[in-house]
Amino acid sequence: MEIRPSHEPASDTPIATDAEAPRPTVRARKPLNPENFAAHAWCEPGSFEDHAAQELFATHHDEARDYAGRLRKLAMLWDDTVDTDDDGDTYAILVADARRVTLDQARSLLRDACTAVTSLPRTLARLAAGHLPVAWFEQLLRRIRRLTSDQCWQVDERVADWDLENISCDRFSRELGKLIAWFGSAAVQASPAEQRDVALEVNPEHDGTARLGITGPVHEIVALSHRLDAAARAVQNEQRRALEDSRPVPFDIDGDASRDGHHLTLAELRYAILTRSMLDTGGIEVPGSRLRLNVVVPVMTLLGESEAPGTIDGTVPLPAVMARHLAAGEDTWYRILTEPSTGAFLPLPPSRYSPTPTMQEHLRLLDPVCAVPGCTRNVCTVGEADHIEEYDHENPENGGQTEIDNLHRLCWKHHDMKTRGLIDPVREPDGSTTWIIGGHTRIHARQNHDLLTPVLAKALQHSWDVYQEMLAWEDARHRGLLQDADPAPMPRPVPAAEPEPPY
Repeated sequence: MEIRPSHEPASDTPIATDAEAPRPTVRARKPLNPENFAAHAWCEPGSFEDHAAQELFATHHDEARDYAGRLRKLAMLWDDTVDTDDDGDTYAILVADARRVTLDQARSLLRDACTAVTSLPRTLARLAAGHLPVAWFEQLLRRIRRLTSDQCWQVDERVADWDLENISCDRFSRELGKLIAWFGSAAVQASPAEQRDVALEVNPEHDGTARLGITGPVHEIVALSHRLDAAARAVQNEQRRALEDSRPVPFDIDGDASRDGHHLTLAELRYAILTRSMLDTGGIEVPGSRLRLNVVVPVMTLLGESEAPGTIDGTVPLPAVMARHLAAGEDTWYRILTEPSTGAFLPLPPSRYSPTPTMQEHLRLLDPVCAVPGCTRNVCTVGEADHIEEYDHENPENGGQTEIDNLHRLCWKHHDMKTRGLIDPVREPDGSTTWIIGGHTRIHARQNHDLLTPVLAKALQHSWDVYQEMLAWEDARHRGLLQDADPAPMPRPVPAAEPEPPY
C-alpha cells in the first residue's frame, strides 16, 4: 500500500485551477444529416421506419430553438435577489404560475436561464441554431454549476467549437466530463461534509410508506451503520431472553414478537431503534409541536363502506386499510364537517385576533402547504396563520375578522413578503383567492376542498335510494300488488362523480 503525505497531492489527481483548460478537437468521422440518416440508422430507405426516424430526427432542431428562446425570455425576469432576497420571489411566483411548476422549480428555471445567457452565450447560440439537443444543453447546465465564472467561459468557448451537429451523445458526455474534470473534483461537487443532509422522501406510489435518506461523509455513515447494527443485535438478544422468561418484549413495535413467540429480525429492529429512540440534542430542550399530527380518514372508510384513501396532514395519501388501522389505535377522534355537495370545509365562528387551536387545526386542512401559488413548503408544523384582510387592532369591527374565511397559512418567507406588500391576497366571494404579485400581476387560486366528500355523499345517497326501493317493493308484495314471480329491482349503478379540483 502506498501512503502519500496529506500535503502532497497524488500526481494523477487533477488540481482545481483557473488555468487554461486544453482545447480538444471534437469532430465526428461522418456528418449526421437527413440525407445519410437512413443509412446511419440502418433503416430501409422509403420504409415506415425510415419516415418515422426522419421525423424524430428533425424534431430536436425545433425543440432546441424553442428552448433557447424560452431561456432568453426567462433570463429577462432574472434578478440577483432570486437566491438571496424575498423580493426576487415575486418573479419566481410568476414563472411558477406560467410554467405550472413549483416555486423551487421556478427558481431553478430562472437560475439556469441566467447561467445560459451570461455564462454560455456561444453554446446558447449553437442551441438556438438547432445544433445540439435540449438534453445536452441541460446536462451542460448541471455540470458547470460549481465552476467559477472564468471556468464557465472556458467551457463555453471549447464546447461551442465542437462538432455538435454530428457527434454522438456518448461522445458529447465523455468529452464534457473530461473537460469539467480538468478543473478538479472540488469544482464538480460539494465536499462530503457539505453534503450532510437528512431528507424525507414519500414513496411516489403512495402505498403508505416513506423513506428517510441520510447523506454524509462515508466514515460517519458507516460508523452509524455499525452502531445501529450492534444495537439491533443487543436488542435481539434481549428479546430472546424476554420471550424465554415471559417478560415484556422491548422494541416490539406491533406486538409481533409477543404474539408469535419469536424475536424480530435485525432489519425490523434497526427500524424500531431509529424510530422509537429519544433524540440526543446535547441538553438542548426541544419544544413539543404546537399542532398534532392529523390523520384524516373519511367516515365511510372508517365504516368499511368505502376504500377512499385518508391523508397525513392533508398532503400524503394513506391507503384505506392503513388509515383504518391507525384510527383504531387512537382513543380520541376529532370530527371535521364538510359541505356535502362541494366538500368545502365548514367554517368556525370568529373569536379573536389569534386563531383558536381548533381554528388552527382547521386551517391546516385547508392549507397543508403554504397558500402562495407554487410554494410547496409544508406549513402543518411551521409557518403562520395570516389574516388575508388585515386585522384592525384599533377597530376590530371594521374588518379583517379572525374567521376561517379570512385566514390562511403561509410559510414564514411569504408571510414576511405579504407584510412588506410584495404580495397581496384578496379573498373572493366564492372562497378563491386572487394574488396580486408585485403590485400589478394577478394570479387566481381556488380554495382547497375535500375531494372525497361529494363522491361519498353521492354513494351514500345511492345506497339510501336502493334501500327505499327495496322497502317499497316488499310493501307492495305484502299487499298483494306484485306476483311472487316478479323479481326484486336491481340496484342502479352509482352515477360517476366529478369532484372539483383542490386549487
